Amino acid sequence: MSHAEEEGIVAFSGQDTVDTSPLLRTDAIEVASLQASEGPQGSSLSAGITWPCLVSAVIVCISPLQYGYHIAELNTPKNIIVSCDRDAAHWSSLPFCLPMDDAMYSVCTSIFAVGGLLGSLSAGWMAEKWGRRGALVYNSAPFVLGSLLMAFAVSPTMLATGRLVSGLGSGVSIVIAPLYLSEIAPVKYRGTLNLLNQLSIVIGILITLIVGMLANSGPYWRISVGGGLVLACMYLLLFTFAVESPRYLWSHNKCVEARIVLRALRCTPNVEDEVVGWSSAAASPAPTHQPQNQYAADGTGTTDEHALAQHGARASLGTAGTEGSTTKPGPIGGANVTIFNIFRFPQYRKAWVLVLILQFGQQLSGINTVFYYSSSVLEKMFSSQVSSVLAMTIGILNVVATASGALIVDRFGRRPLLFSSMAAMAVSVTLLGVALARGYNMMAAISLYLVVASFAPGYGPIPFLLGTEFFDVRAAGAGGSWALAANWVGTFIVAVAFLPVEHLIGEWVFAIFVGALLLCGVVFYIYIPETKGRAIEEIAKKLA
Repeated sequence: MSHAEEEGIVAFSGQDTVDTSPLLRTDAIEVASLQASEGPQGSSLSAGITWPCLVSAVIVCISPLQYGYHIAELNTPKNIIVSCDRDAAHWSSLPFCLPMDDAMYSVCTSIFAVGGLLGSLSAGWMAEKWGRRGALVYNSAPFVLGSLLMAFAVSPTMLATGRLVSGLGSGVSIVIAPLYLSEIAPVKYRGTLNLLNQLSIVIGILITLIVGMLANSGPYWRISVGGGLVLACMYLLLFTFAVESPRYLWSHNKCVEARIVLRALRCTPNVEDEVVGWSSAAASPAPTHQPQNQYAADGTGTTDEHALAQHGARASLGTAGTEGSTTKPGPIGGANVTIFNIFRFPQYRKAWVLVLILQFGQQLSGINTVFYYSSSVLEKMFSSQVSSVLAMTIGILNVVATASGALIVDRFGRRPLLFSSMAAMAVSVTLLGVALARGYNMMAAISLYLVVASFAPGYGPIPFLLGTEFFDVRAAGAGGSWALAANWVGTFIVAVAFLPVEHLIGEWVFAIFVGALLLCGVVFYIYIPETKGRAIEEIAKKLA
């Protein structure tokens, strides 16, 4: 280990977002280097998913897991929340139930999306101020507070407030977590690692369905809605074992620290091939609002211009073998990229529009009609007890199908997985609408499973993945905030409008979902490039 790196480790220990991870101890780095030296001295670009990388990813995925838990927590226990079960054991001085009409319960359900929208819009700023990992630590606060408010709610208003606060945390988590996963992932397996985000979401949904079934009597619904507190505390206990994103560190002029983290993640000392793209991007002046053909005219990417423009710092590494040499911070032309001005940069405009359509279109596919109203749809055909069991098996199918997508996304690519998923969804949503209109109960039940099996491996995770691949690190936070804001707007619209529109036009409401799938499919086919195996800098440049 070089003298510069040893000094870097000492300096690194003062960084409050990265220093506590055992992966960054000097002996851990030396062991990783020794392991690498015993085998072929391959570049980090050819590295697979190592244990340090996987551990960091799994820990960070506890955040989107909480989103999945909270999004479905009011699905199963609705009846015992609004109607008191006087025969159940009374073990608390809190109200047995919170009587409310359907309109108020709909507010309690949909206000979660309002909180998510606000959280998503603030996530980019948080990720830049405190780092990816640090922002998720601070984000545990709304998860803790929201769970407590719901668990000890004495009125529908208090329950709705807890949902709003939990939504804030959820909005932040599903912006930053996929961004973090893409930034720590090896290029060859970026899709697989990023899909852990969606997998954790659907596992969270499954957990809340199981807890809701087990706590579906008397005042035990409070355990179900307060269960998110356990997940929030789990993340606070484990986050020290995750590292900060090396790309974030590099973009904030912490080049030595970034190399140390990257070597720990890749278990190899040969990381120069991977960071050379970052340094070449940093060497280019940050673009202002200039014509598209003047941007990156030298052919380099712009991955790390983001924080350089924000902090007025320039990292210059010279040759690949010069460790951690930097210049003093100085002003760089161009405005910071924020949620308020990202659409004014020509090089980001196309990517910005595409991620908005990806996320908003995902919600217009009708998938949330399955998760929000699956129980009520199934209860039209089966008993309440059977419906609960079927809803849980839908959650299990969701997990299995999402896991299958994670296994194949880096083999077959993003586009084939996305388009096959959308085509299968169009067919299965059509079958669901026809079955409900004609009263074919068994066909309707099967169609619900087909919708989930079609959505989970493709149209579910791919928009999150592409949203982290379309923007260089300079615009990653702002782009991710806008993408998930569009997702939350779509979620809110579907949650509020589905039942009224269904009452108005009946099962023809599913024709709207099919139309949205077909229209979005055409747009994606024309404008979305294949990103498998390509560096983020290269993808961002292609979309510029």
